[in-house]
Amino acid sequence: MPADPKQSDVVKQINEAFQAAQARLAQLREAVERNSDLARANAKATVLKDQKDRAFKELGEVVYRQIQKGRLELPAGFASALKAIEAAEQAAEAHARELTDILREGEEVAERLKVGKNAPKPQTVLGPGNKKR
Repeated sequence: MPADPKQSDVVKQINEAFQAAQARLAQLREAVERNSDLARANAKATVLKDQKDRAFKELGEVVYRQIQKGRLELPAGFASALKAIEAAEQAAEAHARELTDILREGEEVAERLKVGKNAPKPQTVLGPGNKKR
């Protein structure tokens, strides 16, 4: 049975479309793999940067403790940095004291409320503007 020229044209077009789709899929796959590689590299860079930052922080804390103990003296050019650290520490301590005071006041109020549970409730006076309508 001879092949229908219209059918062979349609089959040819379907094959071409399929091959084009396969080629595009291969391109997309490569792009996804590149992006995955970039994402992994970026994540690793972030981890390494965090490790470096943590190491610098630890070094700075050790150096600062040695300075406070008088075992290490830095050149005069570091005076402003040391003052900034001392100011930050003082601000943090002041904030902690404020929080402690607020918590203490809260405990005192809670204690007064416990004691006052059995006491008669104060009468409230409604002013002229508080009428229900």
